[in-house]
Amino acid sequence: IALVGMAEVAYQRGELSDAQERLHEGIGLCRRLAFTQPLANGLALLAWIRHAQGDAAGALEAIAEAARVAPDPEVTSLLNPVPAQRARLLLAQGDLTAAAAWTRQRGLGADDPPSYPREPEHLVLARVLLAQDRPDQALGLLERLHAAAREQGRLGSVIELQALQALALAASGEEAGALAALAGALALAYPEGSLRVVADEGAPMAALLGRLVAAQRTGEAAVSGLPIAYLGRLARAFAQDPAATGPRDQAGTVIVAGLVEPLSHRELEVLRLLDSDLTGPEIARQLYVTLNTLRTHTKRIFTKLDVTTRAAAVRRAHERGLL
Repeated sequence: IALVGMAEVAYQRGELSDAQERLHEGIGLCRRLAFTQPLANGLALLAWIRHAQGDAAGALEAIAEAARVAPDPEVTSLLNPVPAQRARLLLAQGDLTAAAAWTRQRGLGADDPPSYPREPEHLVLARVLLAQDRPDQALGLLERLHAAAREQGRLGSVIELQALQALALAASGEEAGALAALAGALALAYPEGSLRVVADEGAPMAALLGRLVAAQRTGEAAVSGLPIAYLGRLARAFAQDPAATGPRDQAGTVIVAGLVEPLSHRELEVLRLLDSDLTGPEIARQLYVTLNTLRTHTKRIFTKLDVTTRAAAVRRAHERGLL
């Protein structure tokens, strides 16, 4: 349980490799427990790590397993955050229809009063409203949630809510207010070393951050005390798969000369493990996938590298600088 928690801290600080390493050990230990909530939390975190690395399919695979081992979906989000995390992940991957349907199923409304036990659900609703171009409704909900979080001294919630308020203000055309709200959120996040709470908001937040940096450089933003190094780390956190090398296409996959189709992040991860002494079942367990799923990834790798054996795939990958 502690390893899963430490992985969460590393993830929030943008240390994806460290987070993944701790999570691998933590999930393995949690599988031995009769109490499955920590395992569900770890698998949900694994989904977000994979999402940050550009592995959309792997992220959905992890969150699906988290849902299978989590408590009853009707349990409050405070005790079972997986359903809300799944809806948020679907939205982050562009499935607005599914995310919006989930908020309706949960009976959520923009006029709901703030409720700490249901805050994760309301955060999903706010993001859905923003995606539906309804920033005014999102802003009203966020203001109530933000006021409650501040009164109760919940710093993590305050940072996340203020970042979302910045997006809502920007969508409403209130640029100055949006920049001030984002700067305020970052001023709180910086001492914690927190990055992903902002970076996980995707392209709209990346664009707003770029405007904030530009405004500060020209002296237009009435905010100080944010080190440029922190802003640089935050900007880099928006890039998919920081560990991968080589140019990437718009889908976030690595482009390698001579390949008919580029390898995805997941395929590169499989390829690195093929270049080891691990057996197929051992690789599948390390990646938290079934053996059939591993075979599917391996077949795609063979096709893309134009080979028919594991040894040939590893040799071809070394020749092309993939390993």
